[in-house]
Amino acid sequence: MRKYDERKKNIRTPAAGKIKILVVDDHPIVLDGLAELLNHEEGLVVTASAGNAAQAIKAVKKQRIDLAIIDMLLKNTTGIQVTKKIKAICPNMVVLIFSMSDELCYIKQAFEVGARGYITKDELSEKIIDAIRKVLDGGIYLNKRLAKKFKKHEINQFLADYSKSVANNN
Repeated sequence: MRKYDERKKNIRTPAAGKIKILVVDDHPIVLDGLAELLNHEEGLVVTASAGNAAQAIKAVKKQRIDLAIIDMLLKNTTGIQVTKKIKAICPNMVVLIFSMSDELCYIKQAFEVGARGYITKDELSEKIIDAIRKVLDGGIYLNKRLAKKFKKHEINQFLADYSKSVANNN
């Protein structure tokens, strides 16, 4: 059995013409599982994985990444902080938050710092792929269950404001 710290941080997979993905999670089984799932999807490839913020920043500086899938609750930091740091380096990188938490405060903060989607870890694999495709196509992803937690007018206004800010930054 290999120690987590000794794992390769960059996954070697042919990436030409594919969407290059960084997965950030402090649980090795999640990193491996997402990589396995995504690497079997046409047009997607996980080219880097990170167990913490420093590794994520290093990966972003080292290679071109199109999409970062970031866990909300990492050891010693949050996905919010990691997203802020990544967006400061690569403002156009697409970020999808992948979390166990369905707390409204986290969801709002994720969108406020530039995430294009928020998906919980209890979703089916197909929904994760749907979320990835939607955010890569320029959309915003928030499943119906999470959207229902917001007051109807609140989520519509929030997403409308967010869409305007994204359009103005592109």
